[in-house]
Amino acid sequence: MAVQPVKFIALTEELEKVALGYQAYAQATLEKNGNDVTGRLKNSIKVQPAQVTPDRIVVPVTMLQYGVWVDDGAERKSGGQPPVRAIEQWIKLKRIKPPKGFTVEQFAWAVARNIKKGGQRFRKAYPFITPALNYTINKNLQGIATAASVDIATSLQNSINKSANLK
Repeated sequence: MAVQPVKFIALTEELEKVALGYQAYAQATLEKNGNDVTGRLKNSIKVQPAQVTPDRIVVPVTMLQYGVWVDDGAERKSGGQPPVRAIEQWIKLKRIKPPKGFTVEQFAWAVARNIKKGGQRFRKAYPFITPALNYTINKNLQGIATAASVDIATSLQNSINKSANLK
């Protein structure tokens, strides 16, 4: 009799729940840290459907690239210009007064151009990715183990039932 692979249905569902918990914790941490003035980064954190292969289950979570810069404080290299509208919104929300002779729109454009030319340096790290992952996994470890054991027990029971039917 050929060995049938375990179908990790309960585990896949549990990992998708864990990913949604991760998403919520990461979003809450961004808000708490005050690092998502416009809401774009928080709203960009999305849980994708689980991808199941014979040797792993992956539940992708995506977000805007600059989430990594917020998380680890890495410098942003020069290159692409950030959206002027987002900077304008940030200036307004932070109540930054533009220099004399500048409108908020002009100042936002100047800031965006400056970031495009010189990048962004000396950024303090505001971790939210790893803390959210650690918290969510630790909180759900029992549920993950239970789901995996349910799937294994179901697979074993199905194999026993198949064997009994063959005799």
